Amino acid sequence: MFERQTRLVAENLARTVDRRTFLKRTSQGAFATLVSLAAGHGLSRPAAAARGITPPQPSPTISCSPPGPYCNTGGGDLSGCHGAHCWQHLSGGQVYQCQVYYQYYAAGCWSTSSGGGYWTCCDCSCGTPRVATCGCAQFSSAPAPLPSGPSN
Repeated sequence: MFERQTRLVAENLARTVDRRTFLKRTSQGAFATLVSLAAGHGLSRPAAAARGITPPQPSPTISCSPPGPYCNTGGGDLSGCHGAHCWQHLSGGQVYQCQVYYQYYAAGCWSTSSGGGYWTCCDCSCGTPRVATCGCAQFSSAPAPLPSGPSN
């Protein structure tokens, strides 16, 4: 009796769920989980510290000058960013997908030294066609990258 009910429920579920959407969302969730674990965000602070992962302490003031506000999805500055990478931006009550904006910098991103580390900053263009511009930033307490000098 229990096996028959389980089979019926499973068959009904299989008929109502779009497999393509289910697999796409499951794989996106698994990927996001693995990326956050690899970055140390899925670990508690003591567990992260035990593994030698110490998140950088952000500089008090972001030292970037984006062509608009910082990318925001409603959770505050930089909530629309993945590190310094463009992701999404809320503009006019709608969230738009963003990509690097090459109008002002050939690479779209740059580094600025600040507070014992440096900020990686990127300009972002959101919407297709462009509806808004914003910026993303990420602080690193590692030494700033140096340009390679001439060979001796």
